[in-house]
Amino acid sequence: MGSIQRRGKKLYLSFQNAKGEWKRQATGLCVGQEKEAEKLLKRLDARVEIEREMVQKDQLEPGEAITLKVYAKRWLASRKARDIASVKDDETRLNLHVLPYKFGPIGLEKTLGQMFMADIRPKHVRDLVRALEQKGELAPRTIRHVYFALRGMMHDAQVDELVQSNPCVMKKGELPKKVDKDPSWRPNAIFTRDEVEQLLCDRLIPEDRRVLNGFLFLAGLRFGEAAAARWRSYDPIVKPLGKLAVTSSYSVRKKREGRVKTEQPREVPVHPTLAKILATWKLSGWERMMGRPPRNDDLIIPSREGANRSVNHSLKRFHEDLDRIGFRHRRQHDLRRSFISLARTDGARLDVLKWITHGPDTTIMDAYTTLPWPLLCEAISCLKIRLMDSPVVKLTSVPDEG
Repeated sequence: MGSIQRRGKKLYLSFQNAKGEWKRQATGLCVGQEKEAEKLLKRLDARVEIEREMVQKDQLEPGEAITLKVYAKRWLASRKARDIASVKDDETRLNLHVLPYKFGPIGLEKTLGQMFMADIRPKHVRDLVRALEQKGELAPRTIRHVYFALRGMMHDAQVDELVQSNPCVMKKGELPKKVDKDPSWRPNAIFTRDEVEQLLCDRLIPEDRRVLNGFLFLAGLRFGEAAAARWRSYDPIVKPLGKLAVTSSYSVRKKREGRVKTEQPREVPVHPTLAKILATWKLSGWERMMGRPPRNDDLIIPSREGANRSVNHSLKRFHEDLDRIGFRHRRQHDLRRSFISLARTDGARLDVLKWITHGPDTTIMDAYTTLPWPLLCEAISCLKIRLMDSPVVKLTSVPDEG
């Protein structure tokens, strides 16, 4: 712990650096401003403590100051240790767009990553955002993601008392709006009703992938949620429609199942067409692919090896299927968009659809609200989708084989 010293009318800080050496530092404050000096000393002690910790972990050389690049390495390592889902994206955004950003006169340029944490000002962040916009290489949404990754890191630096305030304080209107780089793609990122019906029924598409298409479209699931769904989660007996409990999601990055994206488990009514698909799949298709009947703890749509499906691998296969039946490429996630769009077209209430696809909000009123099951089923039943040349199969409970 350092101390405040007087020299004439001026105040100085006496402290031990990360190497254990005693140092004296001017505060620029005068006698009578001891409270302000105490705040400076507190931040200085916090910074030295972090420096010692980083030296012990070989993240910092003894005597080396904490620059933005040095702190970013520590911040990302901390997020990886806490299993933060966005850490890979944040690492890419910082390493590609923030740390290498150059400023200053020609011949004397320095990068933002080389700056000491306490020296970074709002103008540096503003100029970074403007430079990214002027390049025109990134979509406006991507620039916003870069900015918010930096803001999150600087917030933690403020909590660590390495900076007095967060320099990421853009004025209203200075951040690019949430628009796509190509404004024409989103209206076309949707499947028509006829296209969906073909994706569900065309025999040129393997049966397991047709079932996956049904989950993504008819239940409006995210891919990770479909990849984590198990037979025990599906109750076909509930009326007026069967019930699918969506409680987990598979992450390819983490190689495991975790919470759903919104952290709000939800119950999804099973569309009559999806119920037919699942009935046929459970009674025959699943066993043909896996070589045995399904059990309650089995994944509904496992990979051919019996594991959770990979979103990257599935996207490649999805594009192959689109090529095979002569459709233009779109994302699998666009099936979820198509579900919402077509259901609304067919008369489903928007607020009820939102409850089905995203779960209740975190507001206190939603926490005290439970929508009646028939109301949720009514919204799903609005969607008009048929199975071409598909026999009706009644699904009953299959005993768990252990």
